[in-house]
Amino acid sequence: MSKQEITAYYNQLAQEYDSDRFSNTYGAYIHTQEIQVVQSALSSTSGPILDLACGTGRFLPYATHGADISENMIEVARSKFPDKELQTADAENLPFEDQSFEHALAFHLFMHLDTPTCSNILNEVARIIKPGGQFIVDIPSGPRRNLVGNDQTGWHGAYQISPKELKALTGPSWKLRKYRGIAFFPIHRIPKRLRATFIWIDSLLGKSPLRVYSSHLIFILERQ
Repeated sequence: MSKQEITAYYNQLAQEYDSDRFSNTYGAYIHTQEIQVVQSALSSTSGPILDLACGTGRFLPYATHGADISENMIEVARSKFPDKELQTADAENLPFEDQSFEHALAFHLFMHLDTPTCSNILNEVARIIKPGGQFIVDIPSGPRRNLVGNDQTGWHGAYQISPKELKALTGPSWKLRKYRGIAFFPIHRIPKRLRATFIWIDSLLGKSPLRVYSSHLIFILERQ
């Protein structure tokens, strides 16, 4: 895994990313639940909000700024959201002043990385977020993958974590306020015509004591 490899991958996908990943029932299943979390956490907030690894801008309606390592993804996002402050940037070395944001979010970023890189990003986001601010981040569930024997290879989506491991990783800068699960059911096994019906059941299970066994976990961290 290298930054160059990840950047090249997303530069190549940028033009087709939205239609490829989220204009289908599989993508809608995930997107609907992720948006629920973001809306609940950020809809009543004000001030600068950073969408880190913003891609083509799925979550930019809830942010004022966006940053992504892929220049091509940023170009697509700019065409959709010309009023947002967007720039190409490395998540480990962000071009922002200390405590310049109220909150931040990062979806589908940590899943491609490793523990040292995730730790560096958590430290960098802690630098630019004001005390009391939230950082919303999703990571594949380690307990789920261990349960089903899902051993990922390569860099794409290979990283996983448990809530306990995340607490150890975040250190004193962050407090884990809460988390919920996304995609408790194996989406690919649900018939396409039934997926929309399953979303609300999936959402309930993602908030239940069984949530740790969802495919992905969304963590809401608070800057200390």
